[in-house]
Amino acid sequence: MWRRLMLPVTAFWVLTACDMNLYESVVKPKTDRALMEEARIKIDEQDYDGALSSLDKVGRDSNDLRLLRSAARLGQSGLSMWTILTDIVDGTGFDSGTGSGVDNFFDQISGAVVGEGEARTLRLAALTESVSDLLQAPDPNASRVKNLACFLAGVMALPTVTDATTAIQSTTTSLASLAATVDVSNPNAQCPDLSGLNSSLTTIANVQNQFSLILEATANCKLLDVTGTGSDLNAIEAQLAKFNQNADAGCSSTPACGSGAACQALGLQCVYDALTTGSGVSTAQDGQVSKCELVQNCLTPGTCF
Repeated sequence: MWRRLMLPVTAFWVLTACDMNLYESVVKPKTDRALMEEARIKIDEQDYDGALSSLDKVGRDSNDLRLLRSAARLGQSGLSMWTILTDIVDGTGFDSGTGSGVDNFFDQISGAVVGEGEARTLRLAALTESVSDLLQAPDPNASRVKNLACFLAGVMALPTVTDATTAIQSTTTSLASLAATVDVSNPNAQCPDLSGLNSSLTTIANVQNQFSLILEATANCKLLDVTGTGSDLNAIEAQLAKFNQNADAGCSSTPACGSGAACQALGLQCVYDALTTGSGVSTAQDGQVSKCELVQNCLTPGTCF
């Protein structure tokens, strides 16, 4: 009887002994290659959470890892190439694009591709994270990585323009309210309450970060070239070129202003300080649009958007 009892005990000891763990030869950690293949399968099965979980376990960074992570992240938000193509096909102007090839494709992309409400928030966040992730890939200039980052930035452009227009309008209202309580003829007049303006500038800062990412991803990109003019530009190129040219015009503590109340408020030192807090020097046509440049140069939204 003791012999029968000892057999399973002995077997258990053998399996769990530190130096003779038979499970080690059976249960091995998955290789990076296996984890990435597992993620590909899960993406095909639309198990995006599972795909991201597999990719989180990959030890070695690579362009392929970044590309797969972008696909999973976008799928998780409900945004895929199929979503984008559906938006294009459903658009009323599908046959009226003035360009050809890639230009015609970009002519058809609308801001509606990201949807509305919570879906819009999730998709824009996924686009932002994906573009940022791709720009930091081990080899960001590899064609697949650079072109995907550029394409996704193009998809982001029109929704970001919408957000920028809304943010500018909110900031204009805040500036006009401030002008009603401060002597705008005195640049050194104290601002009694900047809470409304600072709230608007928080949104402006988010939009500014979005545009900075878009401009970085589309720089020297074969899919989107904002250096052309007129009919040489597709719809998204034209929008980015207009923004880049007119918004990236520098920022001054004594901006040339019209007679509008909001514009006059920009001449207050306290407002200039609020616009430049946390920002470096704003230099015209340096390829970067600061928060201050965005407000001063785009106060009339039609100038930049």
